[in-house]
Amino acid sequence: MNILFYKDLPSLQSTLLTWTLAQELIMLGHRVDSMKIDHNKIPFGFYDWIYSGSGDTWEAIRLAQRIGAKVHIHSEGVEPWRVGLESAIKYGYNRDCTANEIKGWKDHYSSWMSGMYEADTCSLNGTNQVQPVEDHLFGGRKLPNCYMRSCGSDWRFARTIEDLKRKNYMVTVSRLAPNKRLMVIARALSMLDTEKLPLWVIIGYGTKQETDSLSSFCKTHKIRLSLHSCFGAEKWMWVKKARIMLSGYGGIPPGESLLCDTPVLSMDHIDIEEQYRNAIFFAKDFDAEDFASKLIELLNTDQAILDEKTNDGKRKLINGELYGCTQEISAKRLEKIFLENM
Repeated sequence: MNILFYKDLPSLQSTLLTWTLAQELIMLGHRVDSMKIDHNKIPFGFYDWIYSGSGDTWEAIRLAQRIGAKVHIHSEGVEPWRVGLESAIKYGYNRDCTANEIKGWKDHYSSWMSGMYEADTCSLNGTNQVQPVEDHLFGGRKLPNCYMRSCGSDWRFARTIEDLKRKNYMVTVSRLAPNKRLMVIARALSMLDTEKLPLWVIIGYGTKQETDSLSSFCKTHKIRLSLHSCFGAEKWMWVKKARIMLSGYGGIPPGESLLCDTPVLSMDHIDIEEQYRNAIFFAKDFDAEDFASKLIELLNTDQAILDEKTNDGKRKLINGELYGCTQEISAKRLEKIFLENM
């Protein structure tokens, strides 16, 4: 197949997952091009599929119609509290929006997600995203030809990293945005004997306000914190050598940690539970006290017990037994969608 990733390859400040997905499709024998292609010079019928998402959806659909290609739209989904879901607490959110904020977010999401109704196929990042999109953006209108598909962790790269000696620090790979729950983790750490806690290393980036707020809280409570805005190999090395990963809300980092044989303690947001089930350790979402209790329990658990669960989780991830997956599996799932709908 000839596939065009329409304006959907990432900037350097990203996990590079879309780029990796494209490379995996190439290794499966397909031609994959990106935004560098001059769209005005594409011969009719040359591309079989256009893959797109986010704000470029409608541009991709119009291009597909013009060049005789099929189009697939992928969406990670919506943050339920932004579209007024009454039971948003079960999705892990504990705040309300004003009516104007909700309208603004609904307009933002529906402006490009409506393209999924015109696409040949579409996908959402998990079954728990279906209701917020269908019911709260489009009045219960069922998405046509919709698949559940997640991005995966980069096993092809992770397995090239040699075994390294563990160091006494905890790692978090995440943006510093409020919905990632890092301040909840910080509050959990503040409940413990911070002088005896391992260093907390965060790999990610945030606004000045987010960075200053977290740094100030940790300084006040004497939590040893180290922030790094790094990507690629450097990020993987931090994960590989960590004693444990602390994850608030993030679908990919727990998988990366499993591939690096590093135990994971995550909050049990239903999207994360759906992806990893019993492959990782969980604390109650938004519950700092429970997170603190689970963390101290894990830090005092025999390493062999942690390794046994982590190795089993890694095996399940690599073998495709979990909804969370590797990029190789994610590419094969996307390939299957394309082939079934040619």
